[in-house]
Order: sequence, then structure tokens, then C-alpha cells
Amino acid sequence: MVSSWGDAISRRQPATQACGRKIALRGDYWFHQFSVHRGRQQSHHEERGSVAKLAAFLVPLFLLLDYAVYPEHFVEFLYLRAGCVAMILAVLYCSGKRWARRMYRIFAMSVPMICAAFIALMINRVHDPATPYYAGLNLCLLAIGALLHWTYLEAIMSSCLIFGMYALACASSLGEGLAPESISIFANNCLFLGATSLVVVIGSYAHYGSRIKEFLSRTRYRRNQIVLKEVNDELKGTLEALQETEGQLIQSEKMVFLGQMSAGIIHEIGNPLNFSNQALFVLRKKLLEAGVDESTSEVLDDMQDGLDRIKNTVSEMREFSHSGKVGGKVFPLSASVESAMCMLGREIERTNTTIRVSVDSELKVYGNKNQITQVVINLAHNALQAMASVDSESRILQISGTASLDNCVSLTVTDNGPGIPPEDVPRLFDPFFTTKDPGEGTGLGLSVSFRIIEAHAGTIRVDSPSGKGTVFTIMLPMCLPTVEQQFA
Repeated sequence: MVSSWGDAISRRQPATQACGRKIALRGDYWFHQFSVHRGRQQSHHEERGSVAKLAAFLVPLFLLLDYAVYPEHFVEFLYLRAGCVAMILAVLYCSGKRWARRMYRIFAMSVPMICAAFIALMINRVHDPATPYYAGLNLCLLAIGALLHWTYLEAIMSSCLIFGMYALACASSLGEGLAPESISIFANNCLFLGATSLVVVIGSYAHYGSRIKEFLSRTRYRRNQIVLKEVNDELKGTLEALQETEGQLIQSEKMVFLGQMSAGIIHEIGNPLNFSNQALFVLRKKLLEAGVDESTSEVLDDMQDGLDRIKNTVSEMREFSHSGKVGGKVFPLSASVESAMCMLGREIERTNTTIRVSVDSELKVYGNKNQITQVVINLAHNALQAMASVDSESRILQISGTASLDNCVSLTVTDNGPGIPPEDVPRLFDPFFTTKDPGEGTGLGLSVSFRIIEAHAGTIRVDSPSGKGTVFTIMLPMCLPTVEQQFA
């Protein structure tokens, strides 16, 4: 069933990817339309300025042509050209206003159309369809295609308007009747106007298409750069995480090696410890037979007490270092707490911490005593380190165990340290997470403790109001027959 679903998904992936590509291309297209629209507002504003200034300069310059070809219309054409320049300058002035920005397309098309309209008016005034002034209309079309770079739709509209102006300008002359030679020249002029319009439209269409392709190419390039940057950042983060994890694993291996070495050291301590106990026993026996004073007897008792303490510590460490599975035996919870306090005795004395233990010896749980001891050691050790910033006379570590109403045993470890920052609490039980300085912790203590308590069908939680200390609460099933059978 899983294989069939996997095959179905794999068959649908190419179609899904193709659909995604289509959607992306459509998105690029519409984004291009929007960008082109915004870009045109800037580019056309610049184009209007340059083309309008060029037209305002060229229109009066052709007065020389008027004087050479139509001297009888020179004065009339002078006024027409002055009006044309005035209208071009008015368009140039208005296009720079804020209210005209919404109509930038109208102003952009108006400059060549104004020139074409005045040229058509001049053609109409000379009553000669064969006039060479039709070349001015060609010049307007070429300006549209070569300088303004309009879209092909705008090129079609402007070509139709200019052709219509030429036809209207010649309409009255055609109605009055012309010589066959003039009609032939008129037809030739129309042909050239149409050919020029076609060239302008095709050129505008090709230019518009090249702009779209260029924009899509730039968009894909920018998108690839963004994706590449994200991938590089992700790889950089992964590499940093791997380097951090590698360091943590090396530290963890060191701890494992240290534990193995400690087990060997415990074994080596045990042998001379037994010899010392036997030698002290023989010495005590000999001295008792010979008779000793009270002070010598007290010295022997102190020596025996010291050796017993060493023996108990070695025994606790040997039992703690022995790995075992959950489901060991029934044991009092107080035994794990006492073992933990014994193993942390030196650190407790060094930090001058007040210890308050209140665990009923009748509270029994089922599981692995060594693992529960390890949990208590981890929590107490963290508490002792957390209280390093507190005045030594005010450091209090309280461990209490009570029976709850839901047949569970509640064990709390409370300190009066500075507490845990709220942003660190959710990650507190994550492997390798630590707030200690480098070299002071591996970030595995609480993670291991969490798994141990979870394996004993219990829960562990933390409450740490900012600046008011930290409370770890462990809930374990009380040793009842049903629970014992559950772990069996």
C-alpha cells in the first residue's frame, strides 16, 4: 500500500513541477507587466523631455524648406509652426506636474501626434496630395519606433492615426479631381506610409518581446541569487551545527572514557582498601590484647570510621557505574537520595550549601535505583552550580518527597538560585543544550534524566520564576502491585 502511494506521488511529481513552473512563469509575466508599467513612467518621462525638446528645435528649422518649396505659404506656415512649438512646450510643461503623472501615456503620445497633425494641416493647405511633406509623417513614425520605443499596440494606433490624418488632408483635393500623375504619387506616398508603419509595428513588437525576455532573465537571475544565498546560509548554519555537535560528541566520548577509567580506579581502590581494613582489624586485635589507653582506642575508631566511609563511597560509585535496565527491583526513594548526597558530599561541603532532605523512607518505587540516583545527582549538581552567584550563607538545596493522591510519588529538587531564563525553558531537556560556559557542561544531564524518568513511566517538569530559584518536580508511580506488574 505504501509502495503504491509512493508510486502515485512520484508519477504526480512531474506534473506538479510543470504546473509550478507555469504558475511561476505567469507570476513573472504579471510581475513584469507591473514592473514595466512602473518603469515606463520613469523612462517615458525622460523620453518625453528629450523628444519634445528635439521636436521644438526641428519644427522651426524646417522654415527654410517652407520658404524654398512654398514661398506663397511661408507666413501661414510660420504661424502654424509657432503654434506647433507652443503646444509641444505646453505638453512638456504640463507633463512635469504631479496631476499629469496618471496620464503619462497621453502626454507621451501627444508630441509626435501634434507634429503629425500640423504636417497634415500644411498638406491640406497646399491642396497637393503629391507634396513631399508626406516625408514629415514618415519622420514622425520613425521617431515613434526608433526613439520612443512604444508597444506594438501603441505603434498600430499611432500609425492608423497618422495615415488617417494624411487621408483627411488629401480628401478635399481628391474630391476636386487630380491629374493621373498626382494620383500615382499619392498612391506611392500611401504605400510608403503603410510600409513605414508596418516596419515600426514589427520593430516595436520585437523590441517589446526582447524587453520581456530580458526582464524574465534578470528576474530568474535575481531569484537564483536569492535561492543560492538561502542555500549558502542554510549550509553555513548546518556546518556550524555539525561543528558544535562534533565538539559535543567529543566531550561526550571523553565523559564515557572518564567513566570507564573511574570504574577501573574504583576497582583498584577496593583491593588496598580491603587490605587496610584487614590490617586495621589485626592491629586493633593486637593492641587490645596488649592493652591500650582510651586515646589510642579513639584513634583506631577514627581510622575505622574513615575506612568505612571510603568503603561506602566506593560501593556507591561501583553500584552507580553499573549499567542496568529499568525493571530492577522495589527500593525506597530515600535510598537514591542518600546515595546522591553521599556522592555529592565533597561538592556540597565546598560550596557551603545548606541541604534539607525530607523524603519518607516508606515511599517506594519500582525500577532501577542507580538510574534514579543519577537523576537526583544531575538535578542536585545543576542546582549547586546555579547557586554559585548566591551568597554562600544563603545557599539552600531542598529535596523533598511526598505521596500524591493519584498513587504517585512526588520528588522535588528546589534551589534559591537566579532561575532559568523563560526563553531557555522549552529547550531545557534537549540533548546538548546547555547555558553553562564551554568546558563546564555537555548539555546531556537533563536530557538523560528526562529519558530515565520517562522510562520509569514518570514525568519531570521545571518551574523557574525569573529571579526566584528553580523547582524540578519528578512524578513516579508508587510501588503498587499493578505498577509492579506493569514493569515486569
